[in-house]
Amino acid sequence: MAFFNKIILIGRLVRDPEERYTLSGMPVTTFTIAVDRVPRKNASEDAQTTDFFRVVTFGKLAEFVRTYLTKGRLVLVEGEMRMRRWETPSGEKRVSPEVVANVVRFMDKKPAEIPEEEETPEDVTEEIFGEDEPPF
Repeated sequence: MAFFNKIILIGRLVRDPEERYTLSGMPVTTFTIAVDRVPRKNASEDAQTTDFFRVVTFGKLAEFVRTYLTKGRLVLVEGEMRMRRWETPSGEKRVSPEVVANVVRFMDKKPAEIPEEEETPEDVTEEIFGEDEPPF
């Protein structure tokens, strides 16, 4: 039996990305995107809603995201859904969905601060993973 877990989202960054490092020193960048859900034809026009997705990137892609993405940028995110589980200091168990991204692409105009010869998100993604699936 085969299993499949893939998600593709287009949305705007809610705030600037946040970077941290794993104990082994690998960069990890997280950000949240807002994705508008368009109402169906038979629904009222006020039915438009917005969903928020927490996105996590690792390695060179995380560094690229931290450097070039800012609040308000329109991006395409491709990856897989994961359930992050943790326990609070008071002992409560928590679960939160997040997207582990292996592709992040700009969907709006290229900002002036990225030089033409600079790597694009697609170049970084291919360099990290090649043709194989990501290691996470």
